Order: sequence, then C-alpha cells, then structure tokens
Amino acid sequence: MNLLCDKVIKVLREGLGEARGIQRFYFGNPDELAAADLPCIFVQPINKTQDQLDDVYDQITADVLVGVCVDPAKYQRKNTNEGTAERFLMEIEGGRATDGSLLQTSISYVMRHHFTLDNTIVFQSHASVWGERDWTGGVAKEIHTYFKLEFTVESNIT
Repeated sequence: MNLLCDKVIKVLREGLGEARGIQRFYFGNPDELAAADLPCIFVQPINKTQDQLDDVYDQITADVLVGVCVDPAKYQRKNTNEGTAERFLMEIEGGRATDGSLLQTSISYVMRHHFTLDNTIVFQSHASVWGERDWTGGVAKEIHTYFKLEFTVESNIT
C-alpha cells in the first residue's frame, strides 16, 4: 500500500498541485492543519485484499481515501448566494465542463487518465462524501473521495 499511496500522491501533485493551488500533500490524514497548508490533499490507505491468480500474478483490490481540505475564508466573496468553498470541492472532486466532460483539473480526471502501476491501467470506482473539520482557524470544509482500485501485480514467486 505504501507504493500505491505514493503513486496516488505523485499523480495528484503533478495534475493538481500548481493548477489548483494545492499547498500540501500528505500521506495519511493529518490531525492538525495550519491555514498556510490549505488547500491540501491527503491520501490514506483504508484496506487491501490480495488474491493469488496463478503462480505469477496476484489480483489486488485496495480502498484508498483521497481527501481535500480547504479554508472557506479563502473562497468568500461579497454578495454571493453560493458556498464557493463547496464549489471548489465539487469541481476538484469530479467537476464537469458545460459539454459534460470531466475537468482536467479534477481528481476524477487525473486518476482516470494518469494513474497506472507498472504500465498496467488500474480499474477504479469511487464515492465521495462532503463534510467539515474543526481546526485552529475555525471550521474547514473537506471532501473525502474513496477510490476502489483493482490491479494485477507479479507475485514474485521464484
């Protein structure tokens, strides 16, 4: 799971870091966050099953949490009827353009189009939950996206 989470962080950093102004990337869900660290993305392994397919390959199914946390104060505008921090979270999770295509600066797009392991495309599905977290600066908004990743690896049996 360590290499899997490292790879998820790498592709998210490359695809979203500069484009979305992500300040920090964490391996694991951080207990404490500072305003200077937001917005941030964290990747947390949830569980893994491994099944032997034959003497050469194993099938791995893993659940990985990709979280995005933002300070809502950074997104406030005057005279708006919209939660702009929530809009940022919706768009970075899996926002779509007016033609229905995924935004290239969304987690869904980056994971679908740039995530492979050993040149093997990983089948994936995901579910997302929006919420809040208390932190030193008040209440942060966040989204947790739970990815189910399925892929085949060599079992290294000699």
